[in-house]
Amino acid sequence: MALKFIQAYLYSSLEEYNRATWIGDGNSLFSGFLIYRGKLLFQGDRQEAESKFSLTIHDESYSFQSSYPEREWFYQEFLKYPAILEQYLQNFDLASIGTVSDMMPLYGENRIIVREGCKILFKLHKKETSHREGLFQLLQLMEFADNRVTSKDLGWGLGPMINSAGRMNRTDVALNLLLEENPELAKSGAKELQKLNEERKERTKRNIFKVDSFLKRKKERTERSVLFCYEPDFEPGVSGIVATRLVEEYKRPVLFITPDHGHAKGSIRAYGKENVLNLLKKAESVFLQFGGHKEAGGFSLEIDKIPELAKLIFDNADNWLAEEQMTSTSEQTESLISLKPEELNPKIFQELSIFEPFGHENPIPLYSIKNAKIYHTKPMTDGKHVRFRILGAPESIQCLIWNRGKDFLELISKSVSLDLWGSLEESTFRSKTSLQFIVNYFQESEN
Repeated sequence: MALKFIQAYLYSSLEEYNRATWIGDGNSLFSGFLIYRGKLLFQGDRQEAESKFSLTIHDESYSFQSSYPEREWFYQEFLKYPAILEQYLQNFDLASIGTVSDMMPLYGENRIIVREGCKILFKLHKKETSHREGLFQLLQLMEFADNRVTSKDLGWGLGPMINSAGRMNRTDVALNLLLEENPELAKSGAKELQKLNEERKERTKRNIFKVDSFLKRKKERTERSVLFCYEPDFEPGVSGIVATRLVEEYKRPVLFITPDHGHAKGSIRAYGKENVLNLLKKAESVFLQFGGHKEAGGFSLEIDKIPELAKLIFDNADNWLAEEQMTSTSEQTESLISLKPEELNPKIFQELSIFEPFGHENPIPLYSIKNAKIYHTKPMTDGKHVRFRILGAPESIQCLIWNRGKDFLELISKSVSLDLWGSLEESTFRSKTSLQFIVNYFQESEN
């Protein structure tokens, strides 16, 4: 929305802003489009248009290539003023970070915003543009591939770093950094934000430790279909992150709630394809506010309403899950393409990268490898994650399982081969970029 305000502000500075434009549609000498301030006012006969609208009309010749002449012409008017167009495009950096961080669907305008925003951020990273000194200094603290910034960098790097200020109740740190123009002050501000992000990680660890103790005391909670967690000493600001970790651990939907400035705030995360907002709606009477999307939601309520919320969730959880299973799409995992192990290589990665930017509702392409022979398994983090190799795949390709390492190791101990579904992703560490096959799903091969 902010980007649209900027767009409107810049457009209002053009001389074209105060005049209407008539462009023939090629169907006859007198038919065409009347466009004014980026809107299609009329399509049809010129004389009828002039009788309906008291505007000074300027004639132009142009052959439209899309079904949206007003949008196309709006862009063509901007192209006449390269400096203003560049000023507009520079704002795509923050717009792209916000679009990805808020998990907006990456299609239509959102897709264009993120694609162009990644280009601007890469230019800023390389100092090819200098319009936002604070963001430039923040980019210098992060690692990117040599030739681009991707939507994954926004969703897993820049976005969480900037959001950490809000999570730690220090939004002023992020705001001041993004507004800062002095290089030295921007550099120190970026380091302060980096420090806040580390503190956010430590707060997350403390909450994980506390919730583990909570669930040991209340083991019955882990036996319900939805995990509900609240304790007065849980720390605020990271409830969504903690809920996601608990989903990975307990393999069910999770509500995680903390006290926050006299009220309580919480997050809910889905485990499968269930719509968590439908569960929150069953308890909306106790919320001060709630919202989100299918996979994740947030809410606030009075602390004394938490027992009532717990009862509503427990009373409705089983029926809700049954309803969601009936209405959800098939659980069958489908891949974009099935590959042989030797075809897992940089060439296929480059060919399918044309579909970027990836994100919400435009996921990374999923590959399948059938009858994969697994070897050289290396458990990490007490077996939570596993690094391994696939027989026949290039040695340069690292294969990884996140969060389901124990299930994976148990399955391969009694299986000759596995069917794998996953995605190829780039990973940059210490300025070295490598290709990884991240396995999302696996099962024993049928033959």
